[in-house]
Amino acid sequence: MVEAALRDFGGTRRGRRQAIGYVCLGAPADGELAPRSSAIRACCDERDLVLSRIVHDVDPEGRDVRPSLVWALEQLAEGLVDVLVLTRLHDLSANPANLRPLLTWFNHEHRTLIALDQHVDTSTETGQLVALASARVRDGGRSSVADIPELHERIADMREHGMTLQAIADRLNAEGVPTLRGGAKWRPSSVQRATGYLRPSGRRIA
Repeated sequence: MVEAALRDFGGTRRGRRQAIGYVCLGAPADGELAPRSSAIRACCDERDLVLSRIVHDVDPEGRDVRPSLVWALEQLAEGLVDVLVLTRLHDLSANPANLRPLLTWFNHEHRTLIALDQHVDTSTETGQLVALASARVRDGGRSSVADIPELHERIADMREHGMTLQAIADRLNAEGVPTLRGGAKWRPSSVQRATGYLRPSGRRIA
């Protein structure tokens, strides 16, 4: 149902960026709507976004039957708003397999996804990497980044510029990019396992 909304009609707005907030609840009265709505408003105030409205769905069984989300995505597709703000990345889809195509859809320059729990902001390169890596963790956390070419290219580029595995791990940790197996932080060994042994040309392995 959500995928049906992913149609690109183009179009942009001038001036301050327009946002829609979205919340998915597990029960009609679980007490989460008010605090999560407040967090969305605070985010928009901090980023100088014009919050047009906050919509929500109740999807207790996680079937991705989320008409309000479909409507919000249609507003983005038509260029009527620019940003979708979530408090949880999970609200975008209950099915981890659906997250990757949805997040890729947000890579369009005129569409932005902000997910507060994962510190995701797809308007930045780091935010896109965080979003895709988070999706891989939820999809089983495989040890290869073949499904995330952006991250693979980023690490390969850092190796080609002579960065050690430790330096790459430090950079990814500083940027908040989650490990592909959901670990607490990147380590030299996890960088090596994730991408294969990426040896910088003419330099010593570190």
